[in-house]
Amino acid sequence: MREQKLIGLMGLARRAGKLAMGFNAVEHLVRHGDRPLVIVARDAGASQRNKISHWTPLRGLVDDVLDKDMMAQAMGREKLVVVGLTDPGFIKGIRRELEKPDTADSDD
Repeated sequence: MREQKLIGLMGLARRAGKLAMGFNAVEHLVRHGDRPLVIVARDAGASQRNKISHWTPLRGLVDDVLDKDMMAQAMGREKLVVVGLTDPGFIKGIRRELEKPDTADSDD
């Protein structure tokens, strides 16, 4: 459930033009001091994770919710390992979602 809500918020951010997709686009945000919230696929490679670990400053790093295939399919890309957001409203929404307990096993 948490995965679907996160993907939904990422999709809204993308349609609003507030989502940077891909390593170079997110790195550009970091280098220009935009302090993005970075979402990394949980199955990202060690080399990419190492590069991302050197990015500062960030508003946060989410690396345990989505995998590469989920991210790519949801955003209409062939490959996608990392996205970044700088919009405070979307960041607040994503953080709020991540703070909720995962309800994947509940009977809603």
